[in-house]
Amino acid sequence: MLLRTLIVDDEYPAREELRYLLGRCGSVQVIGEAADAQEALKLIKAVAYDVIFLDIRMPGISGIGLARELRTQKNAPVVVFVTAYEEYALDAFGVGAVDYLIKPVTEKRLSEVIARLKERFRPEKDKPFAAVAITRRGNIVPVPTQEITHIYAESDRVIVCTAGERASAPYTLEELARRLPQDIFFRSHRSFIVNLKFIKEIKPDLNGTYVLQINDRQNSEVPVSRSRVSALKERLGLPKRLRYGNRSM
Repeated sequence: MLLRTLIVDDEYPAREELRYLLGRCGSVQVIGEAADAQEALKLIKAVAYDVIFLDIRMPGISGIGLARELRTQKNAPVVVFVTAYEEYALDAFGVGAVDYLIKPVTEKRLSEVIARLKERFRPEKDKPFAAVAITRRGNIVPVPTQEITHIYAESDRVIVCTAGERASAPYTLEELARRLPQDIFFRSHRSFIVNLKFIKEIKPDLNGTYVLQINDRQNSEVPVSRSRVSALKERLGLPKRLRYGNRSM
């Protein structure tokens, strides 16, 4: 989704720079700019913005005053303050700001804010699972995702594995691949998902494929299909060609 964004700053160069950086970050659509709070209020009444990047020191109503006014409105955009002054941080969070950026804003810092905003606006049905339900002795038990070592499909069942347990789970592998946290889980094979943090060793296998040894009680092994090798190397920061003895793969 694109975050519908309003930039409010009385200095045009500051708005221009922020608009450029937001364009670099992606996932943002700047559909309004205002030089003061009064102009911003008119735009907010006319357009349903998701987020407003707001300066603090402006002629007339300050950014803090505008944010305070927005708190009284239904479906108001969330506020990220962008200012050259550190001393207003407490006031800013006191009026409900979700973040506070100090000028000059770096692309890295802005990207972090955008990532959090995307998560905030992501539909509930698309948010990553914090836990996965398994069946244990006839009961449904939630297992935190960070404890899962790997998952695989077996016949018509999906098996969720931790360091010391394996149990069936009422999901499809496709659903779990989509809903597990993407920063730590990787679809290594059409029948396997692996938690990258539990990889103990990477072993070459036949025809340019690999086997991942998992750090669990059973020293489980997870296959990596040939079509997923390049993606795995990229995720782990590995060189494109790995050497094993006299072989390179």
